[in-house]
Amino acid sequence: MTDLAFLEGVSGAMPPPVKASVTNQFVTFTCGDRAFGVDIMSVREIRSWSPTLELPRQPRGATGVLDIRGSIVQVYDLGVMIGGQGIARNSNIGQVVLVVSIRDQDVGILVDSVSDIIFADGEDLRPAPASNAGGGLDLVSGLAKIESRLIAILDLDALFPSALS
Repeated sequence: MTDLAFLEGVSGAMPPPVKASVTNQFVTFTCGDRAFGVDIMSVREIRSWSPTLELPRQPRGATGVLDIRGSIVQVYDLGVMIGGQGIARNSNIGQVVLVVSIRDQDVGILVDSVSDIIFADGEDLRPAPASNAGGGLDLVSGLAKIESRLIAILDLDALFPSALS
């Protein structure tokens, strides 16, 4: 019996399971005052911010491209992608680019700072609340409760549904 089995009789349906890594490890980072995490297996590199080359007609949230070890990688501002203000790009403040692999393509995500790597046991992972259409919760696959803080685990496939087509 799962921890949430008692809800089955109340709501008629179980919440979807949290999309967790096989290892249940997540790289955590901040964007504004919010804490997020992504599956450690999707992270290819963490690098300090460097100016990007802006291209015409970039996708929503794109800041430009970087040459990373001979590969051109599109960089997206997470603040814009999640519906907030963009991250002020200032090389003196310490923003970083997480290079992640999504559907076999590398993408950069600009964030304020990387916090740490966490291991979340099964009981530490919680489903995200039910989403209202367009409310942004569809970008979160679940929540990790580590000590007294909650970290929103981003669903990278939902965050970039068409940018990589």
